[in-house]
Parts: sequence; structure tokens; C-alpha cells
Amino acid sequence: MRFDDIDYGLIDPSKPVKVFSAKKVITMDKNRPEAQSIAVQGQYIVGVGSKESLLRALKVREIPLEIDDQFANYYIYPGFAEHHMHPQIMGSFMVGGNYVGFTDRTTADGSILPGIQSIEKLKDRIKELIAQNEARLKKGGNEWLNCWGFDPLMLEDADITRDVLDEVCKDYPLCIYHASAHIMNLNSAGLKLAGYEELPPSPFLPRYEDGRINGTIEEPEMMHYAFEAGASRVDYSLEGLIKASEVSTKIARIKGCTSVTDKGTNFPLTPKDVASRAWLAARDQKKLHTRVNMEVWFNTVDVWDYKGKKGWEAIKQIQNEKDPRLSVGNYKILIDGSIQGFTANLLPNCCYIKPGKENGLLTVDEDHLHKYIQIAEEHGMSVSVHTNGNGATEAVINVIEKIRKKSPNIGFRHSLEHCQLATENQFWRMAKLHITPNLFTNHLYYWGDAHAKYTVGDHGVRHMDACRSALGYGLKIGMHSDDLVTEVSPLFTAWCAVNRKSLTGKVYGEDQCISVDEAMRAITYNHAWLAHQEDVRGSIEMGKWADFTILAEEATEDKKERLKDIKIIGSVIGGDDIFINGKS
Repeated sequence: MRFDDIDYGLIDPSKPVKVFSAKKVITMDKNRPEAQSIAVQGQYIVGVGSKESLLRALKVREIPLEIDDQFANYYIYPGFAEHHMHPQIMGSFMVGGNYVGFTDRTTADGSILPGIQSIEKLKDRIKELIAQNEARLKKGGNEWLNCWGFDPLMLEDADITRDVLDEVCKDYPLCIYHASAHIMNLNSAGLKLAGYEELPPSPFLPRYEDGRINGTIEEPEMMHYAFEAGASRVDYSLEGLIKASEVSTKIARIKGCTSVTDKGTNFPLTPKDVASRAWLAARDQKKLHTRVNMEVWFNTVDVWDYKGKKGWEAIKQIQNEKDPRLSVGNYKILIDGSIQGFTANLLPNCCYIKPGKENGLLTVDEDHLHKYIQIAEEHGMSVSVHTNGNGATEAVINVIEKIRKKSPNIGFRHSLEHCQLATENQFWRMAKLHITPNLFTNHLYYWGDAHAKYTVGDHGVRHMDACRSALGYGLKIGMHSDDLVTEVSPLFTAWCAVNRKSLTGKVYGEDQCISVDEAMRAITYNHAWLAHQEDVRGSIEMGKWADFTILAEEATEDKKERLKDIKIIGSVIGGDDIFINGKS
């Protein structure tokens, strides 16, 4: 019997301890990488070891126990985490939008929304939706036909600009919201209703050669006019976002998540502080199917309102309550666009290969970025900065270098979100500055072929989302789905990093593939570390939350080709919230 398998100091001897057994427990604890059983009491892990040793240790102290063998034939991992998604916006579109994306999507009841894989089928779908919604659309006002999930590069760079959309929908305002969330396309009725014809020229408002606005609206600041007029409007009321929170966390739970990070709570698309209030209300109503880590959207701090406190004081109040189901983590900044939308900012010696596509612009310049990062550090927050292009990555590194000359790092874990085109030199500098890349590995599958053909070329894709390079510099990488951009699914995300295959099966950058063990550590421990929560989750250790994901098979190197297809049996949160896939 090994008494180091159990921590009696964590146990109330008057209450039962539950012992979960498994074929194998993969802990992500380097001191004890494997075990057979886990002892749990009061939401926490109190023992890790063999089943025999745990049972004997409990019996010798006459501690009541319960044995749970339902996972005895399966493999238990630390709970999977999705460290970059937009769950409320995704949930809102799942509830109230019309999906027109290329690939299938899972709904909250486990059913599938089918993908649309040709421009003809897209047009047919729009016509069907017009017929279904015509009574509502005829009311006029700000009644739109809103669709989401589309990307033109998936359909051979399909043209869905204003004139094309007018062919299928002339009488009613139509919005096609792109999967990237950085671009939308409107028809003429939509442009008129949103007032774009009256705006001065802008690089974020492209035009046809004859000078007319072509209906492509780029980046949130320019899309704001359409949002105000009703484009992409789903139910962003308090009740609507509570429902969206419930739906999105249920979908994430189906995919094995026990924790998700909302990368930008109170994003300007949602009114005032309704997003944070919805998370709090969903928690209180016990409608959250995962733990949720909120990140503060950088230019909406002042809208936070909680228990009579405003702004930073409201945020700190939520932090200080230390609720295990709902926390406030980092500070989120966005400074460029998307690669597939040609709005990501590239280094001066890089360029898009498609003729006529100029470099994307920084949406926040270095002076303002410097100010925002300093504000976050003054409030004890690490910063997550959206940088798709290596030009944006360079801007962040430059700014943090300047800040560090005057202010040492006291433990901040600043991250570059997406960070898809980072160079070797940039990874080296990140390591020196303790900046972590949270890489968008899903992108390689969905857009690898399109990027090779239209945006950065085959060479650029081979070094895109360069996990191996980042690990080589000692960086604790993250990897993510960015849902609603691609579907939340950590095991699929890990598969993308391990195999780097595109939709057509082509491998881009085999030298950047990582091992299965490295990928599994990223979606468990590394994500907890990035959220400053490695003391309570990310590995199966005594004193941490009893959060587990259960797989039908062990994720080993010989299974790397089918890693994404390993069956997720279910998950456990806090030892007593047990979810089994396929059961209501």
C-alpha cells in the first residue's frame, strides 16, 4: 500500500469518497504519468493510483467509499479544454441563424447540420429560406434573411458579391456572414438599409471597377453599420444569450470539453454587458454544461456591471468570488483580420499571391496596443492578442519588448491568438519574452488547400500554424477551433496538429507535425496553464478539480491517423456531473 497515492488532508472522513476506475488513467502529471483509479470527494481529486492501493488506504482509515466502475473498460484523461472560441455567438447562430457553411456541424442534440458544397446549392438554399421566411420578410423594417458559416475560398473562390446575391434575393435584405467572422456579403437591399451608400470611401468597403460598393463588408468596425440595421442579428437579448450559452456549452461537452474559454466577453456585437450577465445568469440557472472562462474584450471594459460595481471593479468582483463554474481570465485584443479574407496583416516582405489583394491593415496601431497591454498589466491580467498575420505578430512582439524594458514580467502569460504565419525569428523572440502562441491548427484542414491556391501559396501553408517550431523554442503551445469559425472539437484540433492534412488529404509541412502526446498535452494541461488555472485543472493530480474526459481508446502514436475518430464516451466535471454521449 502506498500512502502517497492518497491525501488524507483533503478528505472529510465522515463523507464518502468515490473511486473511479479505468483501463488506464493518463494524468498529464510528469511525476505520475499513468494510474488505474482516481478517488474524488467534494469536487476534488483526493487520490490517484492503483484501485487496490486507493481502496486499502480508504479502508484503513474507515472512510466510507463508493466504487464507480462505469469507465473500467475505457481511458480517462484530464478534461479537454477549448481555449479559444466564441460560444455565445456560436450558440446564438445555432439557435437563430441559417447555416450555409461548407462542412457538417453538430447541434446541441447531437444531430447534424449538413454542409453546402457548391455555389448552386447555396443559391438553392437561399431561395428555400426566402420561401420559408417570406411572411416575416414582407413586414419590412429591419427584417433580414441572415445566413452564416460561408467562405468563398471553400467553393473555388466563389463570387457572392452584391450583383450575384441580387440574382437570388432582390426584394429583401440579405446577409451572408463569413465563417471567419471578419467579412460579410450584402445584397443591394441590405446595403441600402444599412446606409453604406452614404459612407465615404474606405479600404474595408471594396468597390467594383465602376465605383459601386460590391457588397463585401470587412472587419467589425465597418460591419457595425450592418449589425445596427439588423444584419446577422440573432437573439442577443439576455434570455437569448442564456439559451446560446446553454447550447454552445452542450455542444462543447459532446465534443469532450469540460472547460471552454470565451475569447472576448462583451464583444461589441452583443449589447452593453448582456454577454457577461448572460453567463452569470446561465451559471445561476445551472445551464452551463462546461466550466466557462471569460476573457474581457479590450474596449468594452466600461460596460461591465456586477453587484453595483462598474468596469474594472465589477470584473475584479467576479474574479474574487472564485466561482469554479465561471471565472474571468485574460484581456482580449484584436489587431488584424483573417488570412482567407485577405485582411490579415503580413510583414512587408510577404504578400498575398492573389492579384489585386493588398496587405491587410492593423486595426489597432502599436501606440494604442502599447496602451491596452499596459492597462491589462496594471490590473494583473495577461493579454490574448488576435494576430493572424505575421505583421500583426511583429507589432505585438515589438510592443511587449518596449514594455519589458521598463517593466519586468511578474508572471504574465501573454498569448498570440491564431499566430498562423509566425516566423522562426518571431517564435525565438516569443520565447525570450514569455509570449505563448495559441495556434489555429484547425485552419490547416479547412483552408490549407485554399491558402495554397489563393492567399499565401504552398510555401506559406507549409509553415502555417508551426507547432513543431514553437515547441522547439520551449513554448507551451495552445491550439483551438475559434468556433464559430470552425467547430469546437479538441480531439479533432489535436489530430490537425499531428497530421496537418487538408480537406483533400494533402499534407502541408510534414516537418511541423507534432506527436500525439504533445497534442494531447496541449488540449489539457497547456490550455489550463494559459488560463492561469493549472493549479486546479489540466492534469489529474490530488487537490485539482475532478474533471475528466473518457475515451474508448488510448490516444497513442500508432493511432495518429485516426485520432479525431476515437470515440468520446463522456466526461466528468467535479466528480458528480457525469455526461455520457448518446444519453439525454
